[in-house]
Amino acid sequence: MLSRNLEKSLHRALAHANERRHEYATLEHLLLALTEDQDAVAVLMACAVELERLRREILNYVDNELGNLVAAHGEDSKPTASFQRVLQRAAIHVQAAHCEEVTGANVLVAMFAERESHAVYFLQEQNMTRFDAVNYISHGVAKAPGFSGATADRARHPGGGPGAGDRGRDWGIRDPMADPHGALGWMGWGMQGPVQHLKGRLAFLKAELDISGAQDQLWEVFAESVRDFLKARPRPKIGGPVRPSGLPERLAMRERNLASELESLRQSKAIVETFYAGLSEEQRRHADQLLPQLFGF
Repeated sequence: MLSRNLEKSLHRALAHANERRHEYATLEHLLLALTEDQDAVAVLMACAVELERLRREILNYVDNELGNLVAAHGEDSKPTASFQRVLQRAAIHVQAAHCEEVTGANVLVAMFAERESHAVYFLQEQNMTRFDAVNYISHGVAKAPGFSGATADRARHPGGGPGAGDRGRDWGIRDPMADPHGALGWMGWGMQGPVQHLKGRLAFLKAELDISGAQDQLWEVFAESVRDFLKARPRPKIGGPVRPSGLPERLAMRERNLASELESLRQSKAIVETFYAGLSEEQRRHADQLLPQLFGF
């Protein structure tokens, strides 16, 4: 479900395009609208983005560089494919994180996957990265020196409900790669046992890595291998046998555990190497950040 703020921002993006008689609403129209979205603005400010400069640059672009989008007819503007992909990607992220609403903050993060867009270029020109945004949304770590949005967050989201909790929950998002439940994380047991919500995890990874149609078979092999690998992992035993007291027995137990870990490491290495062989350099760099927690290392 879209948050009320995001619904207004989407209407505002279409209005920006309609005012200029543009046939399509682009990511630049969307980013312009997000500069007035309180959830997105909080992230932009935390990432040390100069809002007025950003607005000037976007306005200059949509007013002077999108002349080819001016339509002779009077029909309403339609979102471009990249506009729709960003919204879909944001929704997948939120669903994978088991949150209730898609917000402007989510959309801002999802926009960074459209690397060739001028919208992302304008953000990168001010040294903002996707990591900066996620780091603030998930952990409250601001890039801007001395920035603190805690007071404003509480004012916008008093009491309980969707706005309660940390900043990630305040905005209806929590970083799917974050680990809010300790070493094992919300994703489940990782290499220490079965993974929960694996379908959502894989959907998130596929979207983040921008798996193309030509890579669908590669992805299916990888996803099936991951499912089989994680299903085969033993669950941690709760209330199991008492640890042996004798040194020989303890060493034998340690040896068995290390042998099991080594076998798991070899299996995961084989899965990852096969997968990486079919990825682009950019996808590999992204996978280096996304895959470790899936496998638990």
